[in-house]
Amino acid sequence: MSSRIPISTLNTGSGPRDSKPESKRLESIGPNLTSTEPFTVTQIVFSSIPVRADTHWYFVEVSDPDGVTGVAEFTHGEQSMATSRAMAEMADEIRGEPIEDEASLPAMLGLSVALLQGDRVLAAAVSGLRSAILDGQAQRAGVSLREMLAADEGQVPDSVELYANINRSMLPDDNGPVDRSPQAFAEMAGRAVEDGFHTIKCAPFDECRAPFDSRGLPPEAAAGLARIAAAREAIGPDVTLLVDCHSRFDLESALALEPELAARGVGWFEEPVSYRESRSELARITDAASMPVAGAETAYGVELFESLIADRVVDVVMPDAKYCGGPGEAVRIGRSLEKLRPGSVSMHSPSGPISLLASAHATAAFAGSRPLEHAINEVDWRATTIDPAEHVHDGRLYLPSGPGLGAGLNQSLISKSGRRWTI
Repeated sequence: MSSRIPISTLNTGSGPRDSKPESKRLESIGPNLTSTEPFTVTQIVFSSIPVRADTHWYFVEVSDPDGVTGVAEFTHGEQSMATSRAMAEMADEIRGEPIEDEASLPAMLGLSVALLQGDRVLAAAVSGLRSAILDGQAQRAGVSLREMLAADEGQVPDSVELYANINRSMLPDDNGPVDRSPQAFAEMAGRAVEDGFHTIKCAPFDECRAPFDSRGLPPEAAAGLARIAAAREAIGPDVTLLVDCHSRFDLESALALEPELAARGVGWFEEPVSYRESRSELARITDAASMPVAGAETAYGVELFESLIADRVVDVVMPDAKYCGGPGEAVRIGRSLEKLRPGSVSMHSPSGPISLLASAHATAAFAGSRPLEHAINEVDWRATTIDPAEHVHDGRLYLPSGPGLGAGLNQSLISKSGRRWTI
């Protein structure tokens, strides 16, 4: 087995090849199968479906010799195909080897935690495989993923509270840019409240990108503040309003912006600067802020998340199942940090239904006290991407009762509108 998989050696290929695998989700099991029974990967298949404009959702399915198939989402923007190539090479390394614990996968591949923390493509590839294998293991055990992850923690809920990320629905669609005026933000936030959400998140600072020409609060922030004010007026004082800054600021501008957000009743200040490139600056912002500072949506591994909270780089970490190591690692993160500092974990999930479902199982398993992110109103057919369909009602995701994730990809939809391939 190789000591690592250099990203430069991954097979870029000439493009995906169509593949229609014979696979199944296990509906019932024999009495001899347990949650510790190894899962052996014999087949790996990728698929994707166009969502809107340049957005696609990407999925991986891994099957064992019995045809039991675990699924995960690995949507990674422009790096999605590179992630699939990395995943394919990893799968070749472990093909036919019994995997008892998905957390052992990096060690089996010779990939250090430090390497995965520094390489987002490798982290996303490992996370995708770990997630899919875990789904398969829970299916073989005949239990839901949340029950397997909760272990001896007692009964787990069958639904989790969501917060509404309105930004995905306001990005360009197939016809081009959409209205991002203050009034449009107000209308979308108000629509989320009508749908039963008690927490709304927006990303309003389109015009901002540090460094700025002036000191203090940059004039470019005025448009974003107007969007926030309009959203706040639309939803009223009792609904929580979160703001994501997408690392568009620097230390000085973020410190000047925070009081303006506080004055508009903002509930958290998400990633004003990057936790990767500006860790010390982010810690200074967190220390000065009157509201919680959140971030680290692309971090990998429990150790890094623990250090971000212990060093008070942020008040709230946002593990994403697609990057952090999968739902199993998310549960480790949640259990560790919620005991240390209650309310310090809120899972990041702005992608498709498979990602949301995995994140919800993890949130239920570690009894997360903060709501889970959900990108609302991106496309009207979203719920049908999985079978059974995604069930969101009054701001909650209701988890299916079947083994593993409880749902798989809607293969008819993928065949009609998406594509499948192997590498």
